[in-house]
Amino acid sequence: MKSLRIMGIIMVAAITVSGCGTAGEITKSQENTESPVTETSIEVTETETETVSTTEPVLFEFNPHVYSPTLAQEIPQDYWDSFYNMCDALRTGETSFECSSKEAYDFCMNTSTTASLFPPACLKVSGDSDDGSEPFENGVGKIYYNMAPEDYVVRQAEFEDLIVGILNSNLESDDDDFEKCLKLYLYMAKNYDYDYEKEDKASDNGFVYDTFMTRMGQCVDFGAVYGYLLLQVGIDGLDIGCFEPDMCHAWTYVVLNGQGYHVDPTWALSSCYGIEDVYMDYFLMSDEDRNQDGCLVRDLSMQALPQFFLCNSTIKLSATDEQYSFPDYSTFESLDEENKILYYRDMYGNEYEMYYGS
Repeated sequence: MKSLRIMGIIMVAAITVSGCGTAGEITKSQENTESPVTETSIEVTETETETVSTTEPVLFEFNPHVYSPTLAQEIPQDYWDSFYNMCDALRTGETSFECSSKEAYDFCMNTSTTASLFPPACLKVSGDSDDGSEPFENGVGKIYYNMAPEDYVVRQAEFEDLIVGILNSNLESDDDDFEKCLKLYLYMAKNYDYDYEKEDKASDNGFVYDTFMTRMGQCVDFGAVYGYLLLQVGIDGLDIGCFEPDMCHAWTYVVLNGQGYHVDPTWALSSCYGIEDVYMDYFLMSDEDRNQDGCLVRDLSMQALPQFFLCNSTIKLSATDEQYSFPDYSTFESLDEENKILYYRDMYGNEYEMYYGS
């Protein structure tokens, strides 16, 4: 069983979830052995290079219509269609959109929905009428902005540029889904910091948006950010969490090649350990791996789900595959993409390889 434990209390609400509380810095009980970087090593992009140069081809474009097959088990298609209509309207500063029903409208305007699936809109638009008119009527939903519509359009465009920069600075056009998952995991581990003082800060931006813009947050923020980046490139990923007496924590549930896995970007953060290496034992974990950390996968929450707790829905999550389970305290070394081999080191500095091809 891993010795790492992050303990704390989090009160998770629709948009005010803050993440794992900690009494001090996150630590590993074993010192990690320094390892040389080989020619095939991935260079994780720093923030300064997240803006794509105009002289380089843009391989990935912003997707305003992200989709989760897992969430779709509970959310009807007409809700998705209505939500996409709203997203398109928001990008141009419109004040109404075509919507199938009042129930679909409520889903679109839910802060948990926008936080997970369209972050810039969270807390910046609502379904609360400010003039006494009906928010939804005759197949049309109204958008009430909490900022000038033209300013929101600028906010949206800046966010889209940020996402496009992250994707194009870290991914390649021929990456398979495993490589996309890994490279975005390494990107987050190298570029994000844990915010131990988040509870003392006020924000009206929405937790996912804030974390994207500041690269600081707590567990539920990182779980949602990683999930959203995966959704942008067509991989099903959503933040989930557990509420155990000794462990309140959140991470990302990922579906890769038809199999479910747990990915914990928070416990992978290099800055929390004061090292340059990235721990791999929090990447593509099985249920058993997750349980051994004290994060019991029984009564889990899902931020984007209107019912919030999975026990109140028809969604059943499973992560039984262990082909990508890494030894405790193993660290990323390099990636041979041509031969589909990932190299990693154990806590003693010994190098191993994992074949990840089909």
